[in-house]
Amino acid sequence: MRPARLVTAFIAAAVTVGLMQAPALAESTSTTTITVTPAEDAPADPVDPVDPVDPVDPVDPPVDSLLPVPADVVVDVSDQGAAVVSFTLAASDIGLRNVQYSLDNGITWRKAKPATLAEPFTLRQLERGVAYTLLLRSVAPGAASAPSDPVTFTVPFKPVTMEVDGKPLRSGGTVEAGAAVRFLGLPVGASVVMTDRRLEVAVNPTKRARIAKSEPLPPARDFTARVISASGVEVAELSVTTKDAPRFEVSVWPTQANLGSGVPLVLNFTQRVRDKAAMERALKVTSTVDYGRAGWYWVNDKKAVFRPKAFWPGNATVKVSADLSVIRGAEGTWGPDELSSRFKTGDQVILRVNLNSHRMKYIRNGVLERTFKISGGMSGWLTESGTKVLTAHIPHKRLYNPDPENGWDVEVRWAIRVNDNGEYIHDATWNYSIGYANTSHGCTNMTYSDMGWLFANTKFGDVAVYTGSSAPIGTDDYLAGYWNIPWSEWKQGSALSQDS
Repeated sequence: MRPARLVTAFIAAAVTVGLMQAPALAESTSTTTITVTPAEDAPADPVDPVDPVDPVDPVDPPVDSLLPVPADVVVDVSDQGAAVVSFTLAASDIGLRNVQYSLDNGITWRKAKPATLAEPFTLRQLERGVAYTLLLRSVAPGAASAPSDPVTFTVPFKPVTMEVDGKPLRSGGTVEAGAAVRFLGLPVGASVVMTDRRLEVAVNPTKRARIAKSEPLPPARDFTARVISASGVEVAELSVTTKDAPRFEVSVWPTQANLGSGVPLVLNFTQRVRDKAAMERALKVTSTVDYGRAGWYWVNDKKAVFRPKAFWPGNATVKVSADLSVIRGAEGTWGPDELSSRFKTGDQVILRVNLNSHRMKYIRNGVLERTFKISGGMSGWLTESGTKVLTAHIPHKRLYNPDPENGWDVEVRWAIRVNDNGEYIHDATWNYSIGYANTSHGCTNMTYSDMGWLFANTKFGDVAVYTGSSAPIGTDDYLAGYWNIPWSEWKQGSALSQDS
């Protein structure tokens, strides 16, 4: 019998992070993931020289069952990256040359480099976050022992920390609405995803290596930030809660049903909107009938108007919705959590009035139904050309002008207002030039019977498009003005046009 004695070896492995670099990701809309890239002038992590693969023989030696197998293998790894491997090895009369290790399930074996078999050796270039399986074996000239039982270990990532305004923030802490969180100590190539139940907040790289910063956080949210390594391993999970904050309000018009196709969608805000582009991206306008090209136009910092390039389709339900809690307004305010409003159009009715031919065409849902004779404004009292919107249906309307020389005072049975300059479409039993000449003081005159039919077959918001006059309608005219802004100019009124 060979005398048995135990040789205890302690292997201290000083492990340096093997960090991988991934290309930066572009900006998203709805899901935002960033890649943290080290600054060019940032010092790199210290890395030990790489040990080359050093097989003992050109051919893997055969297993000798008489050689002792390393036993009781234990690997202890700290979060600083140091690994301590301990094992026991029975004594042998066969001259052992060294101990070898494998990290790829025995495909490749490397020799340890202790001064003696009882001293530690160093493993190098281990990557953080990767699970390794360690095998040990003893080696003698021309032979090797069977491998030890496998031991799996992972070199942990260094802790990722957070701060706000230069002050440390613990995970689970609370911050003011609008705070931006900085993430420090990110592994190179890592991505940060910061979400709550409803939205994701953008997290952007900074000029400093391994540091990223979130966009201002909206109020009353519970966020979870997940740090993902370049290899797809979750490095850290951190949480933060934001306090509530004052909200601005939004009023939406219109909200009625059976409206004409010339009503614009108007939003009024109680506070100035600081980021109009973000507001437009948040607002979603949908319709049960396709409305074609459309866009927002900012009248001022507190009012935005949406309309199609053409008119709204008939018999459509139009809805505007948004989560505006991520939008900051003036005076430290934020938008409401939920905005939802809708209106409905009836039949699409468009009146096409030609002041030269003295005719009006009545078109319902794209079909010409009737053509009426009309009389427009005479010289000096020209009827305005352009797109007008029917805004009031008034029975028994008194039309009055107190001018002593050119005034008038009449009452008509039916009157429809079409602009802010006093123009109406109305019956004019005294006008014998209807269908032949323009003799009115700017209003559109019709026969008594035709006007009665038109009054009964039009509604608020229907469209009247006038041609044939050298006097254009103004772009500041109540609802009609929005439709008389050229489409190219309307597009420039969008905050998103400045982003492109």
